[in-house]
Amino acid sequence: MWDFGRVEALEPEAIGEPGQRTFRVRARSDRECASLWMEKEQMAQLSMAFRQLLARANLDVVAAPAAGAGTFPDEADVDFHIRRLGIGYDADRRLVVLFAYATDDEDDSEPPTFSCQVSPAQCLGFAERAEELISKGRPLCLLCGGPIDPDGHHCVRSNGHTDRPISLA
Repeated sequence: MWDFGRVEALEPEAIGEPGQRTFRVRARSDRECASLWMEKEQMAQLSMAFRQLLARANLDVVAAPAAGAGTFPDEADVDFHIRRLGIGYDADRRLVVLFAYATDDEDDSEPPTFSCQVSPAQCLGFAERAEELISKGRPLCLLCGGPIDPDGHHCVRSNGHTDRPISLA
């Protein structure tokens, strides 16, 4: 279990070309750095969860500026692939708490593999930058929602090449 406490920086990152990218969250405290690898959909969900939490807590904030890429060391002290994420809000301290788990085990008694605290401004900045990264990916098919590759797209809704019936409801 790594508890970074209040982090100085929380940044989304996409590495590679659209269609072949890997995503991670980088967190830096005053003494350690973490690389938390995730799927693009997890990053999108985290971004949305941050925005929803800020709206529910009625927090009107200005996004924190991005930490420069040079502020993160090449080698992270903590480096793992996220299986589950959770967030919470400490109203007394006005901090958002991020919990990351390296296992799928949904046993609530298990402590998170990693946790940190971020300001609402850092959450909004993270959400904006994550959404920008995600939007730079492959365009999505309007019929099936799948990504369109540069070399073509075989849409299951337009050509019927699927084993399952498609619900139009």
